[in-house]
Amino acid sequence: MALKVYLVEDNELMRKHLMDSLSEEANIEWVGSAETEAEAKDWLERNPQGWDVAILDLFLREGTGAGVLRHCRSRTDAQDVLVMTNYPISSLLTHCRLLGANAVFDKSTELGDLVAYCIGRAFRSTLPSPLQGSAA
Repeated sequence: MALKVYLVEDNELMRKHLMDSLSEEANIEWVGSAETEAEAKDWLERNPQGWDVAILDLFLREGTGAGVLRHCRSRTDAQDVLVMTNYPISSLLTHCRLLGANAVFDKSTELGDLVAYCIGRAFRSTLPSPLQGSAA
């Protein structure tokens, strides 16, 4: 089963690069993308169970990834939110973690790590579920 990924990124070149990179490396189903906080919140509101991983750029043309991250607080334990930023200031990274980010990546040096995270997450989603009890 493909990992359903939702992407919030306002830079068209970065969005295409990330989508191409992840699609080459993992079994990904791109369920949607947004360029602004409002678009992302609207899609997430209409599709609460429609994604496994949301990848958020922290600074958007309109709004912020932090606002989208706050909106994702009611997500299930099976859904991960990853944040990307060009400004990996420790207080900013801590703030994202406190808002509920599963991981935060520096766009300039850690995109490979973000791809690796998604590959691992896609692999885990293909593993069979543990048995719910035993047969007698």
